[in-house]
Amino acid sequence: MTQQITRSLTISEELVRAYSRRGNYHSDATMSADLQLPGLVAQGVQAAGPAYGALLDAWGDEFLAHGEIEMRFVGIVLAGDTLDARIEIDDDTATFEVVNTTSARTAVVGTARRSRNP
Repeated sequence: MTQQITRSLTISEELVRAYSRRGNYHSDATMSADLQLPGLVAQGVQAAGPAYGALLDAWGDEFLAHGEIEMRFVGIVLAGDTLDARIEIDDDTATFEVVNTTSARTAVVGTARRSRNP
């Protein structure tokens, strides 16, 4: 049976700074501007967070301990952007897409698998 899950997250400047170490274009507006970026850039794994969180909720500690995840970061996410994760779970496999609804572009795509036998 296929299960569909959605989850949203708005990436604030505070969240970007809390997730990123200091002194880079993720957490320092001056460095970001020096690179001609339009603002603080969320790290790819942070952008994947809504999908990963939904997978943890669905599969629990088993996925945390023995799961596999593959993802590609395909779009930029800036502080202030809102993300919508769409996850489709079919037993022990899942596909997901995280869309940056602020820019109307896909940010992350991937697949996941849980192993029931470590």
